[in-house]
Parts: sequence; C-alpha cells; structure tokens
Amino acid sequence: MAQILTANYHRILPFQPLQEQLRQVAGVQATPYSGAPGAQVAVRIRGAASLSSNAQPLYVVDGMPVFQNTFRPGAGNSLTDVVPAEVQELDNNPLLSIPSEDIEQVEILKGVYETALYGSQGLNGVIRITTRRGQAGKPRLSYSGYGGVQRARTRYDLLDAQEYATLRNEVSQRIGRPLEYSPAQLAALGAGTDWQNELLRTAAVQEHHLGLAGGTAATRYYAAAGYLGQEGVVLNSRLRRYAARAALNQQLGRRLRLDATGSFSQTSQRIPNYYALQNALLAPPTQALTDNPNSGYYVNPVDQARQSFQSPEQQRLLAQAGARYELVTGLTLDVRANLERATLRSRSYLPAFSNFPAGESGNLTFTYRQWIANPALRYARTIGGERHAVTASLETLHQNHNSTAEQHSYIPGSAAGGGSGSRGSNSSFSQATLSFYQLTGSYTFNDRYQVRGTLRRDGSSTFAPNNRWHWLPGAEVRWHAAKEKFWATAPARLDVWAGWGRSSGAGNEGRNSLQIFVPGPRNTNQRISLFLPEQSQQIDAGLEAGLLNNHLTVTAQAYMRRTASAAHAPGQLTSNNSAPQDYVRNAGLELTLQGTWTAGKLQGSSRLAAATNRNRYEAHSASYFSTYQRTADGHPLSTFYGYRTQGLDASGNLRYEDVNGNGQLDFPDQQPLGGGLPKQLLSFGQQLTLGRLEAQVQADAMLGYQVQNTALLYLDAPTSYHNASGRVRARWTPANPAAEVPAAGSEVSAFSTYTLQSGNHARLSALMLSYKVWERETRSVRIWLGGHNLLVLTKYRGYDPNVSSAGSDNQQAGLDAGAYPTARTLVVGLRATL
Repeated sequence: MAQILTANYHRILPFQPLQEQLRQVAGVQATPYSGAPGAQVAVRIRGAASLSSNAQPLYVVDGMPVFQNTFRPGAGNSLTDVVPAEVQELDNNPLLSIPSEDIEQVEILKGVYETALYGSQGLNGVIRITTRRGQAGKPRLSYSGYGGVQRARTRYDLLDAQEYATLRNEVSQRIGRPLEYSPAQLAALGAGTDWQNELLRTAAVQEHHLGLAGGTAATRYYAAAGYLGQEGVVLNSRLRRYAARAALNQQLGRRLRLDATGSFSQTSQRIPNYYALQNALLAPPTQALTDNPNSGYYVNPVDQARQSFQSPEQQRLLAQAGARYELVTGLTLDVRANLERATLRSRSYLPAFSNFPAGESGNLTFTYRQWIANPALRYARTIGGERHAVTASLETLHQNHNSTAEQHSYIPGSAAGGGSGSRGSNSSFSQATLSFYQLTGSYTFNDRYQVRGTLRRDGSSTFAPNNRWHWLPGAEVRWHAAKEKFWATAPARLDVWAGWGRSSGAGNEGRNSLQIFVPGPRNTNQRISLFLPEQSQQIDAGLEAGLLNNHLTVTAQAYMRRTASAAHAPGQLTSNNSAPQDYVRNAGLELTLQGTWTAGKLQGSSRLAAATNRNRYEAHSASYFSTYQRTADGHPLSTFYGYRTQGLDASGNLRYEDVNGNGQLDFPDQQPLGGGLPKQLLSFGQQLTLGRLEAQVQADAMLGYQVQNTALLYLDAPTSYHNASGRVRARWTPANPAAEVPAAGSEVSAFSTYTLQSGNHARLSALMLSYKVWERETRSVRIWLGGHNLLVLTKYRGYDPNVSSAGSDNQQAGLDAGAYPTARTLVVGLRATL
C-alpha cells in the first residue's frame, strides 16, 4: 500500500532534504552520505534486499522514471582502505533539481503489487513525485523563502597541546627515549592549535522561490523559479542552485486533454578534499598553522581544504508532454513522452606539494541523455449500477539512454595539461535501451472484494537477444471488511489485503552493479563492476482500520522477500537452472498509528511509525569481502568482522580472543561483531494548530546497528603518531591498572570491538513554528521559524551516527569516514500568496 506525503503546509518542509522527511513512513531509512551541502542520501525501503553498490530506489516524476544515472569519475585512494562514495561519485542529490515548493505529493511504493508494477526497475522500491500544476481561478503569485545559519552539530573530543605533549612523553619514557618536553615546556603549551576550529565555521543558508499559478476551466498554468545558496560548515565548501519550472494543462473539447511540463536546474559546488577534515583531526595540536614539519612532503590541513578541491557544475533538464483522448466512454488512449538530459562539468585542483605548484590538475565532462515513449490504453467501467467495477490497461514503454564521459588529468601549472604536463586522458560512451509490455487489471465486486493483477514483460539491451526478456507478474486481493453487513457496529474502515509479486534490477543498467576487487598490474588491485539483474520474489499482507470515526487509523503490514543475488556477466540475465543460487532473504513488520484530535481550541495530528527488519545472506557459491565487513552465508548484509577484545594485559596492551587457540592473532580469530543496518526504525510526527499559530515536529530513531568510525581507529590509539581522542585520557598507567584504554605507545592496529560503536540514536529531525499574520480569502502571509538536526541523543563519538560514507552500498552500511559533519540548522522564513 502506498504511503503518501502531501505538499500542504503541514507535510513537506522547505528546509529539510526531502529524503529525510521520508522517515515518517514506516520502514524507510534515509541516511546521508555526509553532511556536505547537496550530499546524496541513501534511501532503503523495507531494508536491504540487494547486493548492489548503489542500491537506490527508483524515482518517478510525474509518471516517468528519472535520475537513474550516476556520474562516477573513478575510485580514489584512501588511507583507511575505504573508498567513500563521495570520492567515487560527483553527483549531488538529484532532488535538488526540484524545489520543495514545486512538489505537490510524494508517494512511497513498497508493497508487493506496487513494486511489481515497475518490474525490472522496482527492486529497491519506488518514490513517486507529483509536481504542482495550475488551478482554475485568478492568477496567484506566491513567494516562499528563508535564511539562516548552520553549524556543525558536534565536534570530536580531542587532546589539547599539553595533553598531547604529555602523551608523547609517556611514549618516549616507555620505549626508553629522552622526554620530548620538559616540565616548563609542558606548562607553557596551553591548548595549542584547534584544527577543527580552523576548518569548521558558521555558515549561511538561504532559499527563495517565486511562483505564479492560475487558469480557467479549460486552461491551467504554473510557472516558478527558485534559488538556493548554502555555505558549507567546512572551509571552502558551498552550493548554489538555480531552478525554473513551468507546467501547462489544456482541455480541448470534451475528449482531449494535453499537458506539458519542463524544468531546468543548475547547481555549482565547491567540494574541498575529502580527507582534509580527517587530516585536521589527526594533526598534532602542538603544531602551528605556519609550521611545516616535513618540508616538501607535508600539506597543512587548512591549505589542503583551500587548495585541494573539486568545482562540479551540473545542469539538468526534464521535459514531458502528454495527450489523453477518450475514445469511447470508459476507454482512453494515453500517450506520454519524456526527455532527461544531465551534464556535469568539473575541474579539480591540488595544493602545492614538494616541487609542484598549486593549481588546476584535471577536468572532466559527463553527459547523460534519456528518451522515453509510453503509450497506453486504459479502461474503467462500472456494471450493474455500482456492483461490478472493472479497470484494465495495456501499455508499453521504450526507454533509451546514453552517456558520454571525457576526463583529463595534468600537472598543476602545465597550462591545463598541454604538452608534457599531461598525465593522461580517457573517454567512454555507453548506450542501452529498456522496453516493457504490461497488462494490468482490477475487479471489485459490490465495493467489498477486490482483485488486482499485473503481468509485465521486460527486455533490456544489456543482455543477449536470446536471454533478454523475462516475466514479472504481481497480484493482490483486498477485502473492504467494514462494508460487510454482519458487523453489529462496523469500524469506519477496515481493509485487509495480501499480495505476491516479482521485481528485479535488470532495468537498472548503470546503477545496479557490484564492485569487486581483482588483481591488477604491479601487485595492485583494481575495481570492476559486475552487473546485478537480481530477481526478487515477495509476499506481503496487511490491514488498515479506521477507528473512532476515522480519527485514528491503524496500519499493520508484514512482508517476506527473497532476492536471487548472484552476479552475472554482461549478456547473461539468468543463471543456469542447474547452478546453485545465492539469496538475500528479507522480512519485516511495519506499524503506523495516525490520528487527529482536538482539545479545546487546540487541534492536532499525530503519527507514529515503527518497523523492524531482518535480512540474511544464503550463499551457495561465494562470499564478498570489504575492509571491515563481509557478506557471508547465514549472516546479515553489512556484518562487521574483526577481533573481540578481552581487556588489557599486565603491561596495558589490548588482549584479543584467540578463537582457534593457536596462540596467535590471525585471520581465523575474526568474528562477526554486529551489523551496520538498523534492525528497528521509529518515527514520530506531530502537527498542532491553535488559532493562527501552527507547529510541526519530526523525530526519528534508529536502533540495533553498529558504526565503524575510521578516524577513531587512529584517534583511539595512544601511539602519539598523531593526535588522539579524549578517550585516551583514561589510558592505562601503573597507577590506573583497571583502565580499558591501552597504555601510551600501545598499538591498536587490528579492527576490533575496541573501536566499533553502537549507532543507536534518537533525533529531533525538524521543528517548525509558524504564525499567519494576514489572511483574506485565498491570500495569506505567514512567517515561520525552523530547525533541522536540533538534537541527537546518542553515545556515538563521531559527528553523526546516521551517516553512510560508503553511499547506498548495502554491503558496507555503517561506515563513517569522519569527513564532513552534519549541521544544526536554524532558519527564519516567510510564505506569502497574493
């Protein structure tokens, strides 16, 4: 059953990323890649069912699939052996191209039947967005805007200069070297350089949107333009977005209706080096901004943020046209066409290093084009009064897309790579088509018993002609039980349903792939992509009851899903039937309570959404390994594997559990330590109205998962090679033998339960207070205050426990590279319709 967010004032907030508002729906997890302006958001609907490294849901805007491409310049190197998604991808959040004020409605499709309707693109769920249209009536000019500030919500607790120098002395004493700092030098050090303070700042944010809507009974129009400007909380980061949108609906006679929409957006970003802030966390506080301890080899973190950056500029065009003609009563021909074009241009810059000057070091250009044609015949008829209701449709869709990429790298100061300064260049071109034919039907008897079904045949040019097409059916039965006559006192509404369906990832070419490492030249590894056409089969059942005269709605759902997850070579859609299959099994429960109430003059609407989910990988052929996690038989995806610590020994060194009893710390001693995917999701929403005053609150919680912070793997080690976390203050000493933190100079080189943390948290995601200062008929003026990420209750010691440095990779959830903090946002806004 689809879950809906509407665009009225009480639902979609203008200052909060749209994906984060989807947490109001039971079973939806929204996790930002980082806190950077315009960062992508990993959305998981009903948990993780795919092994894809980019397992995002399908976005559908005004009926057409969009945003299916990811611009990837390639993987970079990482000191932590984790290649973050924001290093591999230069895409920003595609929903930036649609301002919140242009959105009329958002539907989250997660049910069996709904996802089966989208066949080979419905594997990870569907987010369907309907944009605003004009309305009959006088022209109405609307303005919505806000401005405010952002700050990093929290900071790492690090040693100051005096504490760090004391640690250095203890290390020297332990290994028998002379002390580096005398008592007088220690006393004179003070706090030293706060490197976080040098890179983090208070940043301004503003957004403005101007719209015009109106029309007659036959003609309706809508036009809008918007601007978003955001300075990042990290030095030298920012985002600018310009957007324009227009829509026209025209009724010609009684039978023909035409519509057209077009939108254009341009975003420009400044993205500092991904590791600049992490390097700042590690930089010793005894070091001044002007120090250069390793001449020719050292890069100051502040200089790195200022001089090492990317400057991507992205343009996105969406255009749609449609015609709907009623052939005879109840039978309609519906023809739609869509064009999407996205272009990304970016230049990269490097700081001065050794004998090389600072300057431009590369450029790239990506272009993606998509054309869609979608004709359909639709039939709707009631027979025998209202006793029999029949709907049916027959449609086909042809989707063609291609992409080009051109990338150059060169030595800074070499005239943009001309001549001997060029380090290399490459280009690529890809093209694919997707087609489907679909028959859907629905029959309702006596307004009580309903049967719905879909039969869809999908084909993709990614596969060989003799292995290209496959069937993806779905069905649902629904009982409107409240309309039965046997109820003595019937509830206002009681619907019970059960469904079965199939979907796959075969139509997500360019996105649904698995990144694996293979041996490369000179003893190095290289990443290659294996396409995942994963086929999923799902059943679900649920009920929805409207109680207390529909003032309280209770929705409960249960589901089970099995996804065949084996990777396939290009041109191969299905495995040999005799070959064993690998599966991801996924099951969960969802509960939503939503009610409206009054208490005197106070009116309220409350929503509580809860979900629990479990998944398990069943392997018959292979396991997949990453730096900290494995996908192995009988275990959930994103399971962390490492060593279990068993306190400290008599000298203050960490002890690890010796599983195989051979007296050594080796590979067989690694154990599953927990998973990076949450087992429980909670969300609470509250809207209140008292006269002209209104309030809206969204609070969320994620429970039952672990987070590995790669920065703390170094900061929690009391080696003094770099700065350390405040946790090291409680390290082992002869006077503190009961400590849990190793002694100064101890190595913490193995990934273990020593650094793995619980990600459990509760968050005040959004708060908005508004006051209507003037109203006359349909015109009004309202002022409001808003806040985002105002409070997070957690024991997590990083910037934020809800972060996904590995992007939307279900096999590497729960990784935090500590690169960019989430911000606490405070804004004041105005909304007026005249």
